[in-house]
Amino acid sequence: MDYSQFDLKAYIANHLQNVENKYPKIEQVYGKDFRFFLFQHDIDRVIRLEVIPLLDFPEKNRDFLDDDHWGKRHPFNFPGPFYTGESDTCGTGDSEAPANVMYDSYCCEYIFKQPKTYAELLCVIDAAAVEVFDSYSCNGNIRWTIDLCKRWWKQKSQLIEQLNHPEVKKMNGGREQLYINYLNSEAETDLRKYCYFLDNGRFPANENTILPSL
Repeated sequence: MDYSQFDLKAYIANHLQNVENKYPKIEQVYGKDFRFFLFQHDIDRVIRLEVIPLLDFPEKNRDFLDDDHWGKRHPFNFPGPFYTGESDTCGTGDSEAPANVMYDSYCCEYIFKQPKTYAELLCVIDAAAVEVFDSYSCNGNIRWTIDLCKRWWKQKSQLIEQLNHPEVKKMNGGREQLYINYLNSEAETDLRKYCYFLDNGRFPANENTILPSL
């Protein structure tokens, strides 16, 4: 038996259970509809100054999302509030946020899917907290524009090609397919909804809302 792999699976399972126990406290404060929580212009301020203090981080260790890494953001980051700059290569991100964090061929971290629940939000916050270079930022809502999102989306085929590179596949152990599947399915609608938010300052109210094209 590969005990290291077994231990990793046990760690992830325990971590996700801890997150499940924590997130109701955040949900109670901000409401059940996570979409309207995340899609705020100043969500970075809310996360850094309100959400993180509600969690169990010591006061002296709460500054891990304070820096702006936009100038060095990883090109694989999916548009949204969270993104990474130049991360370490320790390979800790996917253990903390398996539904949101992935690696390039050098084991540098990036957000392949923005959090869609409070539980995923806490996982991404944990991934940011353990990243040695403090390379995570949560101010994407004031950085992304519709034009930048459209230009990013036009690179979709090149991104998929890079995700299929043998070194990327080796680094992710097959998890890169999660990103590929996402890009080929609901990612376009998610990005169009994000563009609507960027244009209107609010999340689309219902499924009949006319969304910007990409």
